[in-house]
Amino acid sequence: MKKNTLLRTAILIFIFLSSQISFGNNDEYTKLNAQINAFNDSHNYEKSIIYLEKIITNPKSSHYDLYNAYFQKYQTYKRLFNYTEALNNLDLALKAGLLSNKKEEVEIQIKIEKLFIHFDLLEFDKVTQILPTISEEQLKHINPQTKAFYLSILGTMELRKKNFRQGEIYLDEALVILLKSAPKHLPLIYKKKIGLYKHLKQYKKALESFEKGLYYAKKYKMDIYVIAMYNDISHFYNEIGDTKNAALAQQKILSLSTKYDATNRNGKLHLLEKKFLQKSKDLDNENQNYTRTVLTISIISLVIILLVLFYLLKSAKHKRTVAELKINNISNELENVTKELSESGQSKINLANYNLTERQNQIIALVKQGKTNKEIGVELFISENTVKYHLKIIYEALNITNRSKL
Repeated sequence: MKKNTLLRTAILIFIFLSSQISFGNNDEYTKLNAQINAFNDSHNYEKSIIYLEKIITNPKSSHYDLYNAYFQKYQTYKRLFNYTEALNNLDLALKAGLLSNKKEEVEIQIKIEKLFIHFDLLEFDKVTQILPTISEEQLKHINPQTKAFYLSILGTMELRKKNFRQGEIYLDEALVILLKSAPKHLPLIYKKKIGLYKHLKQYKKALESFEKGLYYAKKYKMDIYVIAMYNDISHFYNEIGDTKNAALAQQKILSLSTKYDATNRNGKLHLLEKKFLQKSKDLDNENQNYTRTVLTISIISLVIILLVLFYLLKSAKHKRTVAELKINNISNELENVTKELSESGQSKINLANYNLTERQNQIIALVKQGKTNKEIGVELFISENTVKYHLKIIYEALNITNRSKL
């Protein structure tokens, strides 16, 4: 009996495993979700995790990319009843999603997933608390498949209150939606109808619901749904006293559960996660070592550059000092030369010692000013030839050969 209870709980946990996010009409995310669903439906859960890890570790992934990847990991682990990893990835999805530009959609999607989790774990008091906080307006942000699962919860809660008619309305509405959007999940609703018709003692309809649910589960190769259908029909047979068919259903469940082997698959995923974690740590260590190496090289290069600059600065300063000394020496030499030239440029001839006429003294004074013969003639109102004549007499009198000696 305890084994049946655990199995029933596991089946209930799986009821809402496949609600998918679909905000807007983004083909990229739709394709990703379809790819992960395809992997999971064929029990290639390792491929799902590897595929999603590539998105999560890609530095170019946006916040919404990360949200969607973590959400798909949540779905994958939830499908294997690994609620520890499922909830961990759901929290990571929320953290990334709140940083995206679709915060409102993320919040309602996560809230509904939390609702599904509490429902799966049979925490109906928490389900009752969350349901009133979800408005019809918010439901526009979820896809048809998720809405069908939400309606299924509403139907189940009505059945718990023995409002069978209202419960059936919700379940029928969910059936219509899933038939159009995701028929592979129809067994989830038909299994609930088995319970509904059992309470109403409509056994024929209960068996019809079983057959329909089993048909879709096998058609889409959903092993877990096959187990779920046999689990519910087993309880149905037990309650109506058909122990033979109940036992047959239990044998079928045992066979299918062994084949499904969710525990073994969880173990493989756990090892895969450890591998990813170690790879991430190795990459971090590699990046840290690279950063340290680059930093060390940068510091050494900076020290070398500073030493070179210091040497060049010191060398430039020395050269500048030498140059200043040379300039000072040259300046002193020029000053001495200038002084000597000045002294040598002074007339060593004392004109007072010579008997020169006033006109001759005037001409000498104008020559010292740098005047030409013509300019001297103009200034003294005499001809240029007369100036030349006077200069000839002056040269002879002073015993010199040219005007530069004056």
